[in-house]
Amino acid sequence: MAKEDEDPTLEPLVHDPDDAPKLIPEEYLEDYFLVSPTSSEGYLIDPQRLLSMQETMDRKGFLAYHAEDSEVDIQVYLFDAQQEIPDPYSIEELVQSHYASNPLSAVVFCFMGEPSRNVLAFAGEGSANIPDPYVGKILESAQMKAQEKSDPSAQLESFVVQLSIKLYWLEKGLEESRRAAVPVAVRSANPEGNQGERSPSPGVMATLGPYLFYGVAATIGIVLAGLGIGIAWVLWRRSRTYHFPVIEPPRRLGANYAAGVGAVLAFHNKLGSPSSQRDQVPDYLTRM
Repeated sequence: MAKEDEDPTLEPLVHDPDDAPKLIPEEYLEDYFLVSPTSSEGYLIDPQRLLSMQETMDRKGFLAYHAEDSEVDIQVYLFDAQQEIPDPYSIEELVQSHYASNPLSAVVFCFMGEPSRNVLAFAGEGSANIPDPYVGKILESAQMKAQEKSDPSAQLESFVVQLSIKLYWLEKGLEESRRAAVPVAVRSANPEGNQGERSPSPGVMATLGPYLFYGVAATIGIVLAGLGIGIAWVLWRRSRTYHFPVIEPPRRLGANYAAGVGAVLAFHNKLGSPSSQRDQVPDYLTRM
């Protein structure tokens, strides 16, 4: 059976060499993994000069600002998007060799243009108290923030800023954990002295003290509100204006009618409303 001819329109796939994984050049391995960061490098290690001078200054400035306000420093190592880290180097080996004896630090491997490849590890004092799932959540949050940008430099900026925010809350959580652990450590240091001892129960005033102030303040507020309403009602009563109509006396047998000798028909109460004074009362009777 003759072999079918291949379709001449199909071209074999050719892999772009630029997309293939690349190992980090050997001349940069020492700067990345074998020596500790120098003071000139600060918190940004970029021996390949992947950032421009202005971008480098901006990123270093933010990392230095973060280090001043936080107990957890950020060390950023920059790599190209498709670069691979050769064996036996790794972020775990790096943090153990350079940061194990330092204060708590967050070490990040950032791949320019590929934030999904970024790696995060904690090293230094207290790093063992940070669970791995929490580290993964911090990294995922920073990666998602970076992926909102399209420019590699903007991705790096968003990643570092979000990481700084997450480290702030991590620091707060570690501080609360240390505060909660202090009473336990004190009790365990002197177990015999704590036996049979009971902390004195607080008195009634000590218990109600925090609420007493709010109760007094609420009472004073209610009294002042009632007083203000009363004063406003009195002022409103005094300021009311009535328009009294002119009353024509009734006529009887075609002549004017007078209820009494020289009597004048009028409203007997000038402060009352006209509608409440429907009956005609001689004026001389109101003066008796």
